[in-house]
Amino acid sequence: MSPKKAKAKAKGTTAAASSGPASHATEASTPATTTATASIPASKVKTSAAKSTTTTTLAPLPPIEYVGYESEHQLSGMMSLIENDLSEPYSIYTYRYFLHQWPKLSFLAMDKDKGACIGVVVCRLEPHGRSKRNRGYIAMLAVSKEYRKRKIGSTLVLMAIEAMKTAGADEIVLETEYTNQSAIALYQQMGFIKDKRLYRYYLNGIDAFRLKLFCRPQVDTVMDMEGLTSQQGTA
Repeated sequence: MSPKKAKAKAKGTTAAASSGPASHATEASTPATTTATASIPASKVKTSAAKSTTTTTLAPLPPIEYVGYESEHQLSGMMSLIENDLSEPYSIYTYRYFLHQWPKLSFLAMDKDKGACIGVVVCRLEPHGRSKRNRGYIAMLAVSKEYRKRKIGSTLVLMAIEAMKTAGADEIVLETEYTNQSAIALYQQMGFIKDKRLYRYYLNGIDAFRLKLFCRPQVDTVMDMEGLTSQQGTA
């Protein structure tokens, strides 16, 4: 697979709680009773069952440590997590393409008790198009199922965004399935906008949305390019 076709799926990261159904009010009838002198008609007595609610709470989160990519001793844990989470398989060369060229733009979330990788984001940064704007790209994002809804994914994405901005990114893009509304909403909260719909983008035939985050206005980049051209012309 061409490394440029590596795609991210981002997963939902907000905690959720559910309430148990309220019990319904019931009606019970008492049988008619009689005496020697009068007949007492049957009466209906309403009884209400007490409403109860239950809240599902998440188990306490073990200590999570966020670390940058350092060397290939971390690679097997990253590959195992991503292959279980994403719909498309990547060869080890795809991982190395990103990790060897942009090691400072990839981050891992580690369960300190287990020493296991439970979240990962992999990115790149390079000039793009005729404008040569520095474009960051979130290629892979995965969080282990039992650790979701803990804001681990959003924390990894924010760490990657900050690292790419520090490295000079003008914009950052990613792709996600167009049906993944929770992921799209999460990225929009971070400032991403829908840039383009990509038809049948994934191997399973699902469409994708390309989302884009502008790190600085385009006019700034144009002015920088004009200034560079002017300097080259007078050199």
